[in-house]
Amino acid sequence: MRAADACLARAGVTMRWHPEWRITVLVAVAWFALLSTSVSHGGHVRPSADRATAAEQSAETDHRFHKHRPSEAGSPEPSAGWNGSLRALSAWTLMALAMMVPVTLPAIRHVGLNSIRRRRQWAMSLYLIVYLGVWIVFGLLALGAHGLLEKSTTLGDRALLAFALVVAAGWQLTRYKRRAVFACRRTVPLPPTGFRADVGCARFALKQALRCVTSCWALMGAMVVGHGSLVWMGAFFALILTEELTLIGRRLLLPAAAALAAAAGVVAVGF
Repeated sequence: MRAADACLARAGVTMRWHPEWRITVLVAVAWFALLSTSVSHGGHVRPSADRATAAEQSAETDHRFHKHRPSEAGSPEPSAGWNGSLRALSAWTLMALAMMVPVTLPAIRHVGLNSIRRRRQWAMSLYLIVYLGVWIVFGLLALGAHGLLEKSTTLGDRALLAFALVVAAGWQLTRYKRRAVFACRRTVPLPPTGFRADVGCARFALKQALRCVTSCWALMGAMVVGHGSLVWMGAFFALILTEELTLIGRRLLLPAAAALAAAAGVVAVGF
């Protein structure tokens, strides 16, 4: 009993000094959901282009068959393209939660430890909403750009992925990428209470989110082109965590660029 009490006491101390543990659990749930989805979609978080095309063709056939029949609810049915966009955005949001929120857990901990106890959970939740909201906006832009590229060019997914990997490799070598990586541990003072505290928390979240987008936009854009492949997700997640949360990762920008360029070559030749 004494050993159990001691373990509980240590766990309580750990939770007090790591108030972001609830968000860590949320990230773990997101990863579980992604793994479950990828199993049902053959290794992809969302259906591949071929499956999506088949689904759209099936929906179009059903629409032609039923176009002269009123819907049972008395209102028009949503189009397959709209439903597909919602599914893609939902998958992107889940992927951003799983891949990018772990990067900002130290910042969330800073918010929790520097907020008074009665508003600690609200402050961390506000930070998460603003931070994730920026990535959702980025996802909308990336998904829209990917759709336009697919419609306006004759390039297949393999060629687009190879191009995205080349862009990511080039971005690794820019000074903007380096500055964003080296700024990941910067914090700001937070007002203790009131509206100023909420504004300060939201501003800190926006600043961190824009920094993370500057650092990781190319890798996350490649995830859109790769249709949320679990293999690419695991590789990019490991690279992002290493760069953002470890000192050695800041020395790996050049090797990472070389690895991404090599991966682009492998994708281009069709292996």
